[in-house]
Amino acid sequence: MVRAILELFASKEKVAAILVHPIIEFIFMTLFIAFILTVTIHFALFLKINRVRKHIKETNRLDIEPLQSFKEQFDLRQKEEALNVETFVQEKFSSWQMFRIPVIAVMKLIQMMVSVFILLGVLGTFIGLTISLSGMNISEDFHVENIVGVLSGIDVAFYTSIAGMTFSLFTSILRRVLNTEYMMTDLMLMVESHFEGDEQHGMNRLIEVSEAIHQSLHEVVKSFVGFREYTTGLQQSAKDLVAFNDGLSSHLQDFQTLFQQMKAVTKGFADGTTALNDNFSTLFSYFKKIDHRNERMVKVVEQTYEKAEETSNAQIKALKHMENTAENLRDYVTSLVEEQKEIRSAYERVASEQQQMMSVIEEHREELKKIFGHHVNEKLSHLSLNLKDLRQGFEKLGDGVSQLPSYLKTMNQTQKESSHLLSERMRQLAEFNTTFSQSLEKHANQAVTFERHMMMASNTFEQFGRKNEQLIQEINATVSQINQSFQHRERDMDKSVDILREALVKQITGLEQELEHRLHDVVRQFGDAMTRTSEGMKRELVDIRRMTEEIQRNYFVSIQKLLQQIGHEFQIYNKELQLARESNVNRRLEMNSHEF
Repeated sequence: MVRAILELFASKEKVAAILVHPIIEFIFMTLFIAFILTVTIHFALFLKINRVRKHIKETNRLDIEPLQSFKEQFDLRQKEEALNVETFVQEKFSSWQMFRIPVIAVMKLIQMMVSVFILLGVLGTFIGLTISLSGMNISEDFHVENIVGVLSGIDVAFYTSIAGMTFSLFTSILRRVLNTEYMMTDLMLMVESHFEGDEQHGMNRLIEVSEAIHQSLHEVVKSFVGFREYTTGLQQSAKDLVAFNDGLSSHLQDFQTLFQQMKAVTKGFADGTTALNDNFSTLFSYFKKIDHRNERMVKVVEQTYEKAEETSNAQIKALKHMENTAENLRDYVTSLVEEQKEIRSAYERVASEQQQMMSVIEEHREELKKIFGHHVNEKLSHLSLNLKDLRQGFEKLGDGVSQLPSYLKTMNQTQKESSHLLSERMRQLAEFNTTFSQSLEKHANQAVTFERHMMMASNTFEQFGRKNEQLIQEINATVSQINQSFQHRERDMDKSVDILREALVKQITGLEQELEHRLHDVVRQFGDAMTRTSEGMKRELVDIRRMTEEIQRNYFVSIQKLLQQIGHEFQIYNKELQLARESNVNRRLEMNSHEF
């Protein structure tokens, strides 16, 4: 890389001769790398500071890093303790880092690189001269090859010096054109003025900073001729301040007398307020007693309503129970009547069946009478006599007929039992009818009694309802009387409070008018004194600003002179270098001509 860069300014043979020694190549590489890094870092630093400064000028806000974090830390520490804005800003900007290196250190490093380039160039010069001197062999067999080594050493010396001086000059111009120190100072002042919230104070701080910078210069200290006038002005301002203090002490005495009068007035006002508080306390105690009485009355009324509600609920429950009992009794009577109807229909069916059975038996009896006649026994005896002869032939028939009496006997017995059972059932039915009629009579009597009790209960409920209505009307009348008494007392209380309020308002307005008049006089006198003092301070500030402008003008003139001297010295140095180079070229030409 070094060879390619040097070939842009010299031939390949000369570059090869210059870079013969590794230390020379290392010096050139160090110069190029240091210059590239310096320019890159300086541009990055300038762009970063310029971006922050431009953002503050355009938006007048600190919402960009690192100023936002500075603002947050300032607000937090301002809440805890009183801070000096200048010290805080210097501390934070000193800790501001770029490439993990403080920005102030980067600026000092860039400033130091100007001298480093010159030192590296001078180092290369000494190395080249050493090479040229070591290449000289002053003896009898001195040849042209030795001269080439000497010239190559001189080339190394001049090229390293030129490179170092060029890089140093370019770095100085870059620092002057892209002045990061000025931008950093301006940024610090802008942040400081933003923290203080007062542009005029920021200008004063700028003046103080410029004074601190100028006081560090010995020439500015010598040129500070108007310091005596400033001290005389300060003495005059001190005299004005003494006069202001005298006027302020007199005003304070007036304030003290006014405050003593105010103390007496407030003492009377306090006595009136204590009496008023006592009256209000008695009034509030009376109100509390009335409230307790009203609460007791309300509790009595609520208990009366609760008792009446409980009684009405009990009566409603009793009526519901009686209604349910009557419904059950009605259902029982209806079911009993239906059962009696069913029993009667069953008995009627049994009687009809018995009548049918009796008619069938009569029919059988008539048929037997028709068959055998009226004298059955006689005919049977004659028949038995007549059939004795036929007994053998009719044995089978006799056996069958012999069983007929038993069957008839069984039928007669069954008829007797059924008639007995029927008579017993008829007797039970008669008893049931008598019992049922008695129970119906009892139920009728009970229903009459129940109706009589229901009438009595309804009459009682009507009387109780009328009494409840009378009680509620009496309670409403009592409550309306209490409300009227409360309203009357509230109107009286409002009237008394209005009278008291008017008296207090009149007293307070009179006191405020008197206090306002006294304070207006004091404030007017105080304002006049402050106006005189501020005018004197403004005049002194104008004088100080004029002196600082003169000092800055002198400082800038001296800086311009210094820059002109440096430029003149650089021109002289360049002329000397040009003359040395021309003499070197002439010497080479002479040596070449001698060789030829």
